[in-house]
Amino acid sequence: RIFSLLRAAVLAMAGGEMPSGPLWARLAQSQEWAELLAKSGGLLEASARLAGSDGPSAEEGLQWFASVMEGLIGTGTRFAEVVEVCRLVAASAVLADKATEVGAGADGAAATQAAAAMLGIEEKELRTFLLKAEMTVGIGRREKVYRERSEREVATMRSTLAQEVYTTLFTWLTRRVVKGISPPTESPGGRRLGLLDLYGFEVFASNGFEQFLINYCNERLQQFFNRQVFAWEAEEYATEGLD
Repeated sequence: RIFSLLRAAVLAMAGGEMPSGPLWARLAQSQEWAELLAKSGGLLEASARLAGSDGPSAEEGLQWFASVMEGLIGTGTRFAEVVEVCRLVAASAVLADKATEVGAGADGAAATQAAAAMLGIEEKELRTFLLKAEMTVGIGRREKVYRERSEREVATMRSTLAQEVYTTLFTWLTRRVVKGISPPTESPGGRRLGLLDLYGFEVFASNGFEQFLINYCNERLQQFFNRQVFAWEAEEYATEGLD
């Protein structure tokens, strides 16, 4: 859903219908945000995957986007870092969109250029990484040989890179938010509140093998928790002679 929220913000600002408020004013003055609009705005707007997703309305998307960004700032994340988060989300969205596959004509070239700009790397390096496989041969394996990847390999590399970028960003954000909202080491009274989120099944309209593995892992974790809390607790009661 974060991709849909970013797309709503990009469309509003690119179309000159920027909402009012301090956040939007700061985004309008940000050079990094301006580059995001210039490099990936058109691709996000043209994305059939995002346009057809069951997401919020344009008005709700803008409200939720502002809420997420302001929430990050409220946890101590600097504004420049918030914009960088948006750039990485844009890069992941562009790479994951099958309509702009690298190597697929003009759209593919634009997607490569946009993703490289958002990731802060050279376009040539990204294109080589996605389109060519590197092998080392010879004595001491010092000689490098390249071969062209197949279309399937390129699609896999693009999808994997998008997932890795998003996963790394999610991990960084989680740690940053936890650090920002955590109480001081010496909290008054010494009391703390801990929350436990139990895993559960996820059922979608289309459930593939990957979803099967996710649900299997969730069920095993739930089983482990039950054994830890209930089974061992019951054994302790039995040892003490309690009903």
